[in-house]
Amino acid sequence: MRLPEPVERPSALLWLTAVTSLLLPVAGVAVALYGVSRIANEDTAGWYWVGAGTLLILADMVVDWVWARPAIGKSDEPNLNRRGAELIGQIVLVVEPIEADGRGKVRAADTVWAAEGVKAAVGKRVRVTGVKGTVLTVAAT
Repeated sequence: MRLPEPVERPSALLWLTAVTSLLLPVAGVAVALYGVSRIANEDTAGWYWVGAGTLLILADMVVDWVWARPAIGKSDEPNLNRRGAELIGQIVLVVEPIEADGRGKVRAADTVWAAEGVKAAVGKRVRVTGVKGTVLTVAAT
């Protein structure tokens, strides 16, 4: 019996960044509203508070942009949930003849796919070279 691999827990820096990212916009809005109330009471120093609140909100946007950006990066499995793309390079069986410049059908695992490409008779094996939507492009093996 194989034991599950241990789960890596978030570091203290990650938690601090997450909490900061949650608190910065709240603090920014609160500081800006305080500044607006001071401006409403004819205190020109309120503009400094509004500016500080705006800077806090912008700082949150920068933290979110820098911190979340790497998560949007490249996947280690780019074809995950793209079944047609996963089939590229595999050899499949023709189940309905593929006519010249026409379409036929091929079986890949337990699924029958529309296919186009090289002319092939039923029972012949062809290689998947590409995919256009739900139609596989095939070539001779």
